[in-house]
Formats: sequence, C-alpha cells, structure tokens
Amino acid sequence: MKKILSLFLCGLLLFTACGGKPMPDGVPEDFAVYYAMGCDTAQMNILDTYEGYIQKDLIHNGTARVDYTPSDEEILAIYDKIVELELWKMPADVRADGEIIQPMTYFEIRFTMNDNTYEILADTTITQSTWHNKNITAEQAEAINEFCRFVHEMMMETEEYKSLPDREGGYM
Repeated sequence: MKKILSLFLCGLLLFTACGGKPMPDGVPEDFAVYYAMGCDTAQMNILDTYEGYIQKDLIHNGTARVDYTPSDEEILAIYDKIVELELWKMPADVRADGEIIQPMTYFEIRFTMNDNTYEILADTTITQSTWHNKNITAEQAEAINEFCRFVHEMMMETEEYKSLPDREGGYM
C-alpha cells in the first residue's frame, strides 16, 4: 500500500511540476524552472514553473503575483536554451565578493531535469567582466547572462506579466 501511495504521489508531483500539463516531446517530464532577478532580494521579478506563477517587483509598492502556466512553446524554448548553453555545467555560485556595482542586480536560476536539480546564483558582475570573480570563465558568464536576458524578456512578454500593475520608483 505504501508503494502504491508513493508512486501516486510521485506521479502527482511530476504532473503538477508545470501546471499539470504533460511536457512537450523531448522535454523531461520532471522539467521545471525558477528564475528570479532584481536589486532587492526580498522583491524579485520571478518566473516559477515549479509553483506556477510570475511575480513583478513594483519597487515602492512591493510585489504583485499572478498565476502562470507556460505554453508548450515556452517550456520547450526555455529547455532548449538550457541545453544549448549547458547550464548544468556552470558553477553554482558566481556572485562577486561584496557590492561592486550600485545598484547590484541579483539572479537566481534553479531548474530540474532528469531527476537532478541545479542552481546558479549570480549578480550584475556577470554582465561586466570576470575580473570580479575568478570562479567563472568569460564564456560561462556570457552563457548565464544570455539565459537571464532570454527568460526575462520571455517573462515580460507574457500576458500574465503585462496584466500586473506598473512599477513606481527606481533603485539607486
């Protein structure tokens, strides 16, 4: 009985990983991604297919969140970009020591595929040069930066993101 319950719960977890939809052909059934970026780590812009939401940093007005179920095309595009850039080969923490650039933008990338979960923590310095961080090559920095730009632009183009309130203010 425990074995049947365990199998059922595993199946339910896989089914709900991306809003309960089966994955497009070629994408692992357990694929999910979490992308966060922002200057205030308590108020990040987030695209999360694990829990199914998009969050927008409203700066002076906190955050706003909306439910989000990615289309097959969006899932496939994100998965293909991860594979193209070989993100699973990246160092887990590529943040610089200290705040070198003001305001500093922080990035968190987490993705699961084929029973493995990977996480990358980065900051604005990946868009500059690698002299801030000796744990990453220029090619790795560019790959992480390219992925961040790709997912952020995709998130901003969704109807869900566009439905959220406008930001007020800015970071200095």
